[in-house]
Amino acid sequence: AGVRVCASSDAPITEPDWRQGVASMMLRESKAGGRPSGPEQCVPLADALRAYTATAAWQDFADDWKGTIEPGKAADLCVLDRPLLDLDPHEITEARVDLTIFDGRVVFER
Repeated sequence: AGVRVCASSDAPITEPDWRQGVASMMLRESKAGGRPSGPEQCVPLADALRAYTATAAWQDFADDWKGTIEPGKAADLCVLDRPLLDLDPHEITEARVDLTIFDGRVVFER
């Protein structure tokens, strides 16, 4: 329908972990029983990541300086220990952050 979907955590009710949110968007499974809830609402990885990055920046009226990786924008990103494209969505939460860059500087390195 052309609606831009933004995602975030429900912290402090849930863990503020984007990996959990992305996996949930892709799987739409109940944590209690593992049954799909609205399987027709599952989204692909690229759409789930966009909901946490580019669309979130757009919602903040900040997409001119953050939300995507390109010259002139804030260099806020993390590097994972494996490519998400190759993972079963159930394994996304197991991917570990190797490096975090904030404002162009390394602020975490495993």
